[in-house]
Amino acid sequence: LARGRHRDIVGGRWDETGRLQMRLLQEEGLLPRHRLLDIGCGNGALLTALSGRIGSGAGVDESTSILHRARSRNSEISNLKFKIIKGPVLPFPDNSFDAVISMMSFRYLDWDPLLHEIKRITRPGGKFLIIDMVTVPVATREYPRLFKDKLRTMKNQKANARFDEALKKLVSHPDWKRMLEYNPIRSEHEMKWYLESRFPGQKMEILNMAWNSRMVAFDSGPVERGVEAKLAYP
Repeated sequence: LARGRHRDIVGGRWDETGRLQMRLLQEEGLLPRHRLLDIGCGNGALLTALSGRIGSGAGVDESTSILHRARSRNSEISNLKFKIIKGPVLPFPDNSFDAVISMMSFRYLDWDPLLHEIKRITRPGGKFLIIDMVTVPVATREYPRLFKDKLRTMKNQKANARFDEALKKLVSHPDWKRMLEYNPIRSEHEMKWYLESRFPGQKMEILNMAWNSRMVAFDSGPVERGVEAKLAYP
């Protein structure tokens, strides 16, 4: 429940994270006439913002209530659709999408099974784009970058006071703390190792630093070049 509220509140404003996701898509030439899948779509805010720039978009989430909001807010947008998922199975045929995106949701997912599905439903040459949060203490050598990012964050908070107040209420709610017990934020080295090992040559990028966490982005490159590391037993 708290995770759904988080996606709803964050999705309710087209903030810096959303603009970064759109920039990644634009730089890769993935917007005009392309088919886009948003995993963990929440209330559909990202697809709403992109709907006029893409051929079609689909959003998936595990929350029935949050998908109801997504469908309601996009009821008049004909090129978007939303589907519920249960587990790491994507309800689409092979080669259905030109790009798959995940904003603030990849850390909650079952990575290997889902990645297998992403590769299946993405056309050759398509890619997987991620923006998410990880946890790691800031290193002394990173202080200049930290203070620069902190200043930018403070300016954004001041410019978006209503959103910032709603976010503070969310993270102080008991449901939020209970959610984190079962869905902890992944460590930076864990997500970095996983993504960079599955897509050799691609590097995770740091977008914003805080004292004990940071926002990161990852571009898979062509998904068919990704490595599948299946479990093996002696």
